[in-house]
Amino acid sequence: PMASGAVDDFVEPEDGFADDDLLSPDDINVGLDSVPGAPHARSYLEREDFESELGSVDPFSEDFQDIAQHDIVEIIADGDRVGRPIIVFYAYRLPSNKSIDHDKLLRYLQATLDKVVDLDYTIVYFHYGLRSHNKPPVKWMVQAYKVLDRRYKKNLKALYVVHPTRFIRVIHTLFRPFISAKFEDKFNCVNSLVELEKALDLTRQLNVSLPVREHDATQRRASEVGKGSLTPPTPPRPSQQFDVTLEFILAHHPDHDVPPIVLDLCWFIENYCLDIEGIFRKSANVGSIKRLREKINRGEKVDFVHDPEYTDKVETAAHHAAVLLKTFLRSLGEPVTTNELYNKLTDLSEVPKLEKWKFVRDFVALLPLPNYRLLKTVVQLLTKVALNSQINLMNANNLSVVFGPNLAWPTDQQVNIAQLGNLNNFCYQLIVHYEEIFTK
Repeated sequence: PMASGAVDDFVEPEDGFADDDLLSPDDINVGLDSVPGAPHARSYLEREDFESELGSVDPFSEDFQDIAQHDIVEIIADGDRVGRPIIVFYAYRLPSNKSIDHDKLLRYLQATLDKVVDLDYTIVYFHYGLRSHNKPPVKWMVQAYKVLDRRYKKNLKALYVVHPTRFIRVIHTLFRPFISAKFEDKFNCVNSLVELEKALDLTRQLNVSLPVREHDATQRRASEVGKGSLTPPTPPRPSQQFDVTLEFILAHHPDHDVPPIVLDLCWFIENYCLDIEGIFRKSANVGSIKRLREKINRGEKVDFVHDPEYTDKVETAAHHAAVLLKTFLRSLGEPVTTNELYNKLTDLSEVPKLEKWKFVRDFVALLPLPNYRLLKTVVQLLTKVALNSQINLMNANNLSVVFGPNLAWPTDQQVNIAQLGNLNNFCYQLIVHYEEIFTK
C-alpha cells in the first residue's frame, strides 16, 4: 500500500532473489581434469566436511589479534560513489608461510567480511608483494573459495586485482572451470591506481598504502618512457549526459526540464519492465553498460524496444536500462539531493517515526528546481515499480536499499557506513509518501 500513513518506516529487507554465483557441484567438476593441478583442487572441492577441519564455525569466538596486527585487510566504510563499502586486501602484508596459520587466516577473513556481506560491496586485491615466502598454498585458495560461499558472493559487485602478474593468470586459469559466468563478470584486472579509481567511480583518491603507491609510480614511469607529454583532457561534448553536471545537461538540452536519457529510461522501464524480477537489484555486464554510456554521450539514441540486439531479450534490456539509470545518478558529480543539503538530511534519523515523511517533504522543498524535477521523475518511477512488487519482488524496502545511496550519498565528504540506513529511510519515505511529498 502506498497511501499516507499506511506504512511508517523503512525495514531492511531480506534479499530473496539475488542470483547464485556458484555452479552446482556437478558443474564444478566438469573440465577440471584439463587444468594443471586441478585434480588436486577438485579433491578438496568434493569434500563435504572440510569446513570442520578449519576449526570453529563461529569466527567471532576467536582472538584474531595475531592475524589483525598485520593489517592484511582494511574496510573503507564509505567506499565508492554509491556508498558501497570496499574491502581492501594487501598481499605484501602477508607474513611468512612459516609464521601464519592459514586456517585461522581464513576464519579471520570470514569474520571481517561478515561485517559487510549483507550489503552490496566491492573487493580490491593489491597483488604487489606476493612472493614465494608468503604465498598461500593453492589448496588453501580452493578452500577459501568454497568457504566463502553464496552468502559472500551474492552481494559482491566487483573484484579488482591490481597490478596482476603471471601468477594471477595461472590461478585464474585454474579456477575458471568451476567459476560461473556471472561471477566471472565481476572479476577485473587493473594495471594502475588511476585505472582502479576510474573503475570504482571514486570522487577522491583511494587511500592506498605507501609501498603500493610507490610500486604503482615505478610501473607508471616505466610505461611512460618514450611516450612524451600527456594529452590534455578532452572537453565534454554538447550531447554528453554521463559524467557531467545536471546544469551542463540542461544547458545543452534547453527543451527539456529533465535530462532526456532519464525520461527515455523511465519510459522504457515503466512500459516494459515492471514485471521483471529483481529490476534495479541485479547487475549488468560492465562492458555493455560502458558501450551504452558512450553511445548516449555521442548523442545517439538507445532503443531497447526495436534494437535487434535486444530482440527476445526483454530481461537483458530491462537490467541494462535499470543499471544505466543508477549509473546516471552516480555520474552527476554530486547527488541529486546536493552535497550542500546533506548535513540537514542526517537529522532525519532523530525525527519520530510518524513525522519522518513530513521532514522529507520539507527537505525536498529546499532542492533547486532542476534537482527537484529530476528526483520527482525518478521516484515516480519507483512508486510504479513498488506497486508491482508481488511480481518483480522490488517493494519500497528493496528499492530504498538500492536507491538511497544513489540519491543522497555526498561526494564532498567522508560518511560513516552507519548512515546508509538513514539514506535508505529517506528513499523509503519518498516512495511510500510520494503524493504528499512532491507538492511543490
